[in-house]
Amino acid sequence: MKNTKDINVEFEKLLKDIEIEETDVVAKLKKLVDFIRPENLENIDLTESKINVLIEFFNQKSEISNQISDEVNLFFIKLKLSNNISKFGILSKNGFGYEIKERFYNKFLPNPPNKGELRYLFATLFKNSDDHKWICNIDDEKWIELFSSIFSNSTHIHSTKKHLFHELLYAMEILSIRIASEEFDHNFIRLDNTILNRDSAFIALQRDVAKFVSKMQDYHIEISSTKLDLKHLEVLIEQCKNQIDKFKKKSVNLGISIAVTYELERLVQIIKRIENIIELIKKFDTKESNIVFIKFFKESVKRNSTRNSLSEVYRQSSRIVAKSITNNISEHGEHYTVDNKKEYFKMFLKSAGAGVIIAFMALLKINIVQSDFSFVTQTILIGLNYGLGFVIISLIGFTVATKQPAMTASTFAKEVEKEEDNMANQDKLIGLIFKVSRSQFASVVGNVSLALLTSFLVAYFVIKGSGAILNPSEASYYLKNLEPFAPLFFAAIAGVWLFCSGLISGYFDNRADCLELKERLYHHPWLKKALSDDKRLKLAEYIHDHHGTVAGNFFFGILLGITPLIGNILNLPLDIAHVAFSSANLGYASTHLQISYYDFLYYLACVFLIGSINLLVSFALALKVSLISRDTNIGNLFSFLKKLLKQMLKRPHELIFPFKNRLDE
Repeated sequence: MKNTKDINVEFEKLLKDIEIEETDVVAKLKKLVDFIRPENLENIDLTESKINVLIEFFNQKSEISNQISDEVNLFFIKLKLSNNISKFGILSKNGFGYEIKERFYNKFLPNPPNKGELRYLFATLFKNSDDHKWICNIDDEKWIELFSSIFSNSTHIHSTKKHLFHELLYAMEILSIRIASEEFDHNFIRLDNTILNRDSAFIALQRDVAKFVSKMQDYHIEISSTKLDLKHLEVLIEQCKNQIDKFKKKSVNLGISIAVTYELERLVQIIKRIENIIELIKKFDTKESNIVFIKFFKESVKRNSTRNSLSEVYRQSSRIVAKSITNNISEHGEHYTVDNKKEYFKMFLKSAGAGVIIAFMALLKINIVQSDFSFVTQTILIGLNYGLGFVIISLIGFTVATKQPAMTASTFAKEVEKEEDNMANQDKLIGLIFKVSRSQFASVVGNVSLALLTSFLVAYFVIKGSGAILNPSEASYYLKNLEPFAPLFFAAIAGVWLFCSGLISGYFDNRADCLELKERLYHHPWLKKALSDDKRLKLAEYIHDHHGTVAGNFFFGILLGITPLIGNILNLPLDIAHVAFSSANLGYASTHLQISYYDFLYYLACVFLIGSINLLVSFALALKVSLISRDTNIGNLFSFLKKLLKQMLKRPHELIFPFKNRLDE
């Protein structure tokens, strides 16, 4: 590690280079940043030592240090900071599609430098993608000390402060105009048409911000005399926040598209930025405002490092899409959990009914495979068998066990409390896992028991009538497909499709609400001619309420059916393993081969293992998406699993039945 003497020698050489070379202020600042940039991100001590050297250099007020300070101040006075303050870290008005195209283009043909912008300065000084890491690791106080030594030791410092103050005012006015313009967005009007009122929060904020900015610029009054004005602006900001919350609450019933979710997220960011600007204005040129500026500096460096990052856009868009889709799933998920014995046995009976239908769906699939169809035709028929079968099950009111996790996961994310650093409350999450585990157990047992019983009875009567559903080799094949380990991988594939079906259901439920499907159908001219008002209303309500459920179930079946075809195209042995169909196949195959009780119990255990993988994969993926949509994380995974295991050993019976004094109470 370099000692103080080595650092001073290196810095003296740097100063000589700056004196010899006739370069602009940005080039000089670049040399200073290169000087303090660590070779190893872990070695921050050396960087802090070099920063101390810079602080001492500027505080000495030598000819060259004063020259650099003056040049830095004059450079900042010419910058249009308001443009950067109003844009940095805020989602683009153009949407993700434009952002992706723009960043992709800039990766190969970057924008020409615009020396009048702050982003040019950041792009030049902090060109390395990992610069934000070491900059964020340096204490705020150290940065304040450095910037103070650079800016304050100049005759232009007062002009710089005045320019910065007016740029803050202008940035606030720009942002308030952007908020006010959203009042006329037809999607927001659909959610709440009261925003068209003359005194809506968005318009009122813009009007009062404009008055405040004009007052500050025209009369040059002291900040201390504007406390009431700033307090009033803070009240209006709270009203804007309440309006956004109102949009979100109404979207549960009226639907919300990805575009509207994006706009709401953008509005939240703009309002947050206005709040930050007001804090800076209130405490301008104080220690508190310096800390806010440093936080903005660090955030700006971080944004600069990802300015052309496609993965950053992907992360942002994933969160926006997750928020939009899980909006409706969270409401429906509550129907898939049980709180008492009555609901528990009701869940069992609904799942048992589904088990009967699944047994016949499995039989139809066997007949399709045995028929002499081409591979593509066979795939289409199997997909339709699955898809239409799942739709019939849902419309009758029965329940497929493995459909639950994709729906209940968003209920988890909605109910779990946030703690510090956006962490989920692990204790409450564990309580909810116990609650859902009971419903899963009831539903899986209902599916498996009746699917097995029905397949036993069907196979028994077919054999009794001198027929056969499967020949010995086919029966052995179906039993072989229950044994680990390939079926467990196939079960994981089914779990992924279950997760996708939950997202599809949420998407179509949202779309039905956004399109006002019920009203469209009720007022459809053809239906008016064919049906009376009452019948047309019932039809419209039924289609609207079941739109997402039907779509999710149908596409789930299609995804299950086309998996072997995807494997065939990719030259991979892909298939699916689903707990309910596996139990039906076990019933048909074991009846034909007359296996021993021990073998039957072994294959039955394999069926439940397949079900566990189905549930675990679909639930884990859905929970992950739901937590992302609410900016929450599960925290330390090891700590969470340790707590979960401890509670499972303490109350194992509560995982399968709703006893009194349950964990979640």
